Amino acid sequence: MNILVTAIGSMSAECVLSKLKEMQHFVVGIDIYPKKWHYETSICDIFSQAPFAKNEKDYISFLLKTCLKYNIEYIIPLTDLEIDIINKNRTIFEEKRIILCMQRPEVLNIVRNKFRLHSFFLNDPLIPSLKTHLLSENDTQFTFPAIVKPYNGRSSEGLMLIKNELQISSIEHPENYIIQEYKDGYIYTVDYCRSSISQKDVAIPRRELLRTKNGAGLTIEIVSDKKLEQIASRIGNELNINGCVNMEFIYNNKKYYLIDINPRFSAGIAFSVISGYDMIKNHLNCFIDKDIDSKPQIKKGIIIKKYTEVTI
Repeated sequence: MNILVTAIGSMSAECVLSKLKEMQHFVVGIDIYPKKWHYETSICDIFSQAPFAKNEKDYISFLLKTCLKYNIEYIIPLTDLEIDIINKNRTIFEEKRIILCMQRPEVLNIVRNKFRLHSFFLNDPLIPSLKTHLLSENDTQFTFPAIVKPYNGRSSEGLMLIKNELQISSIEHPENYIIQEYKDGYIYTVDYCRSSISQKDVAIPRRELLRTKNGAGLTIEIVSDKKLEQIASRIGNELNINGCVNMEFIYNNKKYYLIDINPRFSAGIAFSVISGYDMIKNHLNCFIDKDIDSKPQIKKGIIIKKYTEVTI
């Protein structure tokens, strides 16, 4: 199959590209930076430098031309911004019978808006909810510290720990933010894959031990936690997830509070692959009318991300 992968300089890209090549697919990679700047270009069959996705018209035009030039059948976007832009223009690709390997519009409408996500699960007895309000409409006194973040943010961009009312009053464009109660605790993430046809699903939880400021795990522990897997399955079934997503939770007082759902491969997707489940192959299966694999015996333990210098 001919597959186009976006943002091949992102943290999930090497794992995604390597797995696609193992399956002997023809892979076209795109990124905003030149070919020589990324090792991942050496894994692709073809590389093409893309315009910024923020330049929506140019980006979509480039993407469509690239797809037609290389007879692309499937697109796998790796970043939230690209997913947002492609989702707005999905009919352009669907008319050319190019399959978008990403969540449906009704799912993205919820998970890419943190307040809607909060509201969707607010009364679910299985999924504990953090107290959350739109900042511009907040008429409730929050106990400080509190978290303020863009309602449609990504990779912790714009996230602030607020310690008093004065800090809130200094925020520009409060209509773009939510305010959320702060709870201390371990961050757990779950790489989750589900077939909307068979409704079979697999959840691989991990505890984040070291992570970057934008939320990418560097040292993690793969764990077995039936309660967390049950919560992830409930979320997946309620939203009718199809393919692979990443869910983030904070563990406090023996409860897992849902804080975000990333409708894409996580930056640490390789952790789940190393643990024994091929999320990339099974994500693709969800869009080619194949069922996903059952969950095997997962290798538990600590995994560390290592960086290596190479010359290309």
